[in-house]
This record gives sequence, structure tokens and C-alpha cells, in this order.
Amino acid sequence: MSRTPEYEKLLVELKTDLPGILYKILEALLQAPKGLNRKGLIRVVFGEEPQTNLGNDTRDRKIRKGIESLRNRGIPIVSTSGKAGYKLDTNPKNIECMIKEWESRIAHLQQRVDAARGYYDLFVEILQTKRNDL
Repeated sequence: MSRTPEYEKLLVELKTDLPGILYKILEALLQAPKGLNRKGLIRVVFGEEPQTNLGNDTRDRKIRKGIESLRNRGIPIVSTSGKAGYKLDTNPKNIECMIKEWESRIAHLQQRVDAARGYYDLFVEILQTKRNDL
């Protein structure tokens, strides 16, 4: 999949900005035991108002990359589809709920992969049959 020039620029910025963003995200979540949504994190981490459409806000992408990086380091940042936002949470029940949600997403994605693989294999078989008939 190709990347847009804007996304490439964001990745370059993240190489230098990410350590500071991680620290600010952790600090913000430690100060907000009930958690913060993405707009709240932009306000705290960057000290600015988020755009109305977060899809166009590169700071939102940086927050999400920061959350991903922290989770990959084992920091228990919990979120669910049911409630927007993130929070530090060491409650095993809440962490287990988050893990189950991720596992469910994996299962659904695997179904898509399997369906696409089936289509691809059928397409290749039809194409080869047509070539052999020529």
C-alpha cells in the first residue's frame, strides 16, 4: 500500500517527536484516572485545540502512534470500542476485556484474509485455465 506524502512527513516527525509524546501521554493519563479521549489528549499533549475532524489532524495520528508504542512496551493503556478514550488501568478484569476485544478483531480480520485468499486462488486458477486453453 502506498503512503501519501503527508503520512511520510508524519513518520519523519515521529522519529524525533515520539519520545516526548510518549512521556506526555503517560503523564496526562497518570493525571486523569478516569481516562482521556483523543481530543483531550491532543489538548494536554500539544497544548492546542484539536481539529473538528480528527481524521485530518496529524496530532491525533501522533497520539494514536504513541498509544500503540506504549502498549507495545507493555504499558496497560486500556480502551474499548464501547467507550471512547484511553486510561492507564492495572485492573486485570479491564485488561482482559481489552485483550478479548483485540482477539475478536483478529478473528474478524482473519475471516477477511481467508475470503480474499479464496478469491485470489480462484482468480489465479481461472486465469491459468484460460491461458492453458489458448
